[in-house]
Amino acid sequence: MRDLIYSLMTDKRSGFFYDICKFKLYVFSLIYGLAIAVRRLLYNVRIFRKSKAPLKVISVGNLTLGGTGKTPFTVTLGHILESELKKNVCVLIRGYGWDEQAMLKAKLSDIPVLVGKDRAKSAMKAVKLYGSDTAILDDGFQHWELIRDIDIVLIDSGNPFGNSQLFPRGVLREPKKAMERAAFIVFTKADKKGIDLNSLKAEARQFNKDAAFLEAVHRPTHLYENKTKQRYELPYIRGRRVVLLSSIGDPEYFEKTVKDLGADVAEHIKYPDHHNYKKSDTDHILKRCAEKSFDLVLTTEKDIVKLNRLGLYLRSYKVLVLAIDLKITSGKELLVAGLNRLYIR
Repeated sequence: MRDLIYSLMTDKRSGFFYDICKFKLYVFSLIYGLAIAVRRLLYNVRIFRKSKAPLKVISVGNLTLGGTGKTPFTVTLGHILESELKKNVCVLIRGYGWDEQAMLKAKLSDIPVLVGKDRAKSAMKAVKLYGSDTAILDDGFQHWELIRDIDIVLIDSGNPFGNSQLFPRGVLREPKKAMERAAFIVFTKADKKGIDLNSLKAEARQFNKDAAFLEAVHRPTHLYENKTKQRYELPYIRGRRVVLLSSIGDPEYFEKTVKDLGADVAEHIKYPDHHNYKKSDTDHILKRCAEKSFDLVLTTEKDIVKLNRLGLYLRSYKVLVLAIDLKITSGKELLVAGLNRLYIR
């Protein structure tokens, strides 16, 4: 059912029956839009209380459901704050995204990642236990309980707003007007073929005349074997025939990245974003693999965390994971300057 609803939200199904379903989702989206507007109003008039933590809070979030690169950007931001600005950083995460949590802890091994629904409480814990002076509020753009000093919003350049409809008819978590709250707007996957960044920036300017614009791309760094964790350099897959496995927001971008590395893609087994693997899925994957001639299975860091957590393995097939970092290609100096200003107020 979840996969069906997601396909309707992303307009991947058409026909009379599905049009009726989409209309029902549109009605629910009106209710959802009213609910988020009322919730924000209650915080603004202080009927709902906001908490202030004794450290700088930098929110990283987005307007859409998944696919923008929030987790890799949080990692990049954490390294900038720690290495370049010499800050004692922590990351505050709600904890419902176990896969993102595991990835953050793996990639930010020297930065505390605190998990908890009450992120004001987590911030206080970080100050007390780790002496943190800066917190990154992961997925924080729609989080009102904790007062933040800076909002950073990520937009997928190739698919910025889906069908421009609110959840559950579309993938928007808030109307596009919400961009007005952002101090920085980061256009991720800025190297994606066929995008018009100038038009996208002009649209963003309609809602926010003051935000600084950044551009970022996902860059593969290396590969590693799932079971042994043995590291391979990127040229290892050049000329090899691979089966891709993914359940991410932008599988085409993953496939293009692999092809750019010189691999021959025999097949790409795709599941919807946020898909929860089951044993029946691995049975299906193994059946598809048995029908192909290939050298190895290649998947994403997000997917391998899900598969390992559920104890799902692909038998004797060699499974490699493509490690990805996010690199800011334009506007990094604006970000660093804006972060520095936090500490001289």
